[in-house]
Amino acid sequence: MVGMGVVAPTGHGVPALWDGLLAERAHRLPMPYDAARGHRAGAVAGASAAEVVAPDRLLDLVCLAAGEALDGLDLGRRAGVTLVVGTTDTGGNALGHALAGAGDDRAALAGWVAERAAEKLGLGAAVTVGSASASGAVALGYARDLLLAGDAEEALVVGADTVSKSAFHGLAALRTLGVDGCQPFHEARRGIALSEAAAACLLRRPSPGDDAVLGRLAGYGASSFTTHMAAPESAGIELALRRALAAASLAPGDVSFVNAHGPGTKLGDVAEMRALADVFGDRVRALPINSVKGLLWHCQGAAGVIESLACLLSLRHGTLTPTTAAEPVDPQWREYDIVTKPRDLADARSAVSVSCGLGGVNTAVVWERA
Repeated sequence: MVGMGVVAPTGHGVPALWDGLLAERAHRLPMPYDAARGHRAGAVAGASAAEVVAPDRLLDLVCLAAGEALDGLDLGRRAGVTLVVGTTDTGGNALGHALAGAGDDRAALAGWVAERAAEKLGLGAAVTVGSASASGAVALGYARDLLLAGDAEEALVVGADTVSKSAFHGLAALRTLGVDGCQPFHEARRGIALSEAAAACLLRRPSPGDDAVLGRLAGYGASSFTTHMAAPESAGIELALRRALAAASLAPGDVSFVNAHGPGTKLGDVAEMRALADVFGDRVRALPINSVKGLLWHCQGAAGVIESLACLLSLRHGTLTPTTAAEPVDPQWREYDIVTKPRDLADARSAVSVSCGLGGVNTAVVWERA
């Protein structure tokens, strides 16, 4: 990775993300829909309710995060950069705006946001990846494959999502929404809360002596494995973890910490922790585990990328950020090392970030310090 960008409830820019994660500070708004009374959403710091529901909100978020990641890249090189956008919104939200007489009806096309963003930013090919809440992580894996195959010289991965009416109603129908925000691993966790965000990673193939490298995307693994739309299978998460570690040529004992998916759902947290126990064995109780969803809430398609940035920033700074709203931890995990306060990890060399999506999409991304 040679560039990063983010807009999130912590604010605009990578420094604001890092400061917000350490200080446990994020922006909230009441959900801007009548049917969502009593629910709150994470919103980009300073955003109003009107901005959050604007028809072009997704495009604006993508361009803001991408612009920061591209800062300093010569304009002449941008045409060679492939844009890969991971999002849960592949046109459904835009279709709702169009039917209501607002916005451009072409935005209902699945690839419209990526194509418009590539045009505005002067980039080359544009690809859209939609894999539920794992969209951002799947986009990272897709970009990695492009680079390793020689099909792209550089790839800009952007995970992005808005607080859409369709997302709220879909999750409400599945009974996975909570009113208390995300509470990963909490004994009384009740479900997820939605958030808008966009995060970007500029990736390129490694070359000797490249002093611009911020970190290395060392491995990626995925699986499609479930028996119920909203109930993940630990075996699928385990398979994704093992594939990611194998791709990175790492043993479980080489991992410094895990950034868990940690949505704060009853079933999701149990399945993930069981998978971690199966992969890491007896070491799992001494393995530092955190989740940024307690602070950022569920950034949906942006989650995999923004959580990868959090991993890389922790590796670079030698500090692991806390899991907000995790205490009191569920009794079944009180012997585990759930990190709830900033932790000095100066010797950390590698991290695994887990992302899962409704319908059984499971991913793991391995990051190594530069």
